[in-house]
Amino acid sequence: MRTPYDAALRALDRDMDALKALVADATARLDGMQTLHEALTSQIARETELSAVEWQLQADAYLARARDERRRLETLRHDAEVELTMLRRKAAQQYASMRAVGNAADAFRAEAERALQNAEQAMLDDLTAARFVRRARDLRRARA
Repeated sequence: MRTPYDAALRALDRDMDALKALVADATARLDGMQTLHEALTSQIARETELSAVEWQLQADAYLARARDERRRLETLRHDAEVELTMLRRKAAQQYASMRAVGNAADAFRAEAERALQNAEQAMLDDLTAARFVRRARDLRRARA
């Protein structure tokens, strides 16, 4: 049964699908940044070890750039985490809206079904009353 809430539910469902895609993209970006951060950290550790062993190897400039890059990645990762948190909150709110509209649609369907059942019952009551009146009239005529 169609309800006045169906269009709103479809719109909310489309919005939820878009939010799911955004959350998936943000999660993938965050995972990529985490991987880069871990790789850079291990590279810095390797270069530090190499420069400690090989005194002629000057790694100070590289290590400074790598540490700056690691700080930049940490900032980007933090921003991505904040964005992901906001998207998840928005998705939770969207889900709550979908539930509320869905519950309203279910209530509308239940009320329509109840009204239909009441109408059917009223029709049966009217048919039964009409049959009773006819029988009563026929009995009075038969007695008279």
